This record gives sequence, structure tokens and C-alpha cells, in this order.
Amino acid sequence: MIKTKRFKYPSKELFNILMLRYTKKRWWLFAWIWVLTIIMIVVDSQDSFNYFLMGFSIVFPVLLVIQTWRYVNSNSNKLLLLERYYEIDNDKINGIIDEDTHSTIKLEHFIKVEFIRNTYLLFIAKNQFVYIPVDSFESIEDRKWFESEIINKIKK
Repeated sequence: MIKTKRFKYPSKELFNILMLRYTKKRWWLFAWIWVLTIIMIVVDSQDSFNYFLMGFSIVFPVLLVIQTWRYVNSNSNKLLLLERYYEIDNDKINGIIDEDTHSTIKLEHFIKVEFIRNTYLLFIAKNQFVYIPVDSFESIEDRKWFESEIINKIKK
């Protein structure tokens, strides 16, 4: 069993991770919108659809950023930003916020792992994950054990 250091994830970092995840997942959508917009700008005849598409290509990313920022900073998600540490065992991960607030998740409930911005994202649902920063491990050996035992089990 290993224990991580106490860490608190700043809302800015969580926002960056969520935006990066969304962009990686849907890069093709942004590329498609911008390519169409460039084509519409180059075309000689301008009509209302061209103006709509150009406006949409500007408004859509702005709305996405606002929506993600509101999610991260919402009162209902304050639990995500509280200081915590993890006790990691061969078959479970126990997240501890304080002596009265903790959660235990068996490894069999994790469905996938992503590594973004020096953070492990361990997913228990499509958009619900446990995040563990690389620098929260006490030692390099703890991190290697985590990768070999926990990450490999989840990936299988």
C-alpha cells in the first residue's frame, strides 16, 4: 500500500485539464468548423449562411470555455477542489479529504486511464474521474509501483 502527499488541485489546473481533454477528443470538430469558415471567407459571394458559420466558429469555442469555467467554479463541484490524499492498495483506492469524508473505489470499477498534464485521470464513468497528480507520490518507487500495479490492472 502507498499513500500520496496531501494535495489541492487549483480550479485553473482542473479547468485546463478539462479543456485539453475536450479539445483532444473533438479536435476534428474545431478543425472542420475553421476550415469551413476559411472557405466561406475566401468565397466571393457572401450570404447569411456564410455569416452564420463565421459567427458560430467564434461563438462556439467561447461558449465552451464559459461552460467549462462555470462547471469548475460551481458551488456544487467544490468537492473536486478540496485538499485530499489517497491511500492506494492492490485492489482499491481510498480518497481521504478529512477524517469524516472519504471514499473507497475498488479497482474493478475503473474503466480507463488517461495521462494529461502530469496527472493521472482514473475514470469510473464516461465523464467522472479520480485525478492523481504525479508530484503527489512520496517517491519515485511509489509512482513506479502505482503505474505497474494499478494502471496496468485498469488498462486490462
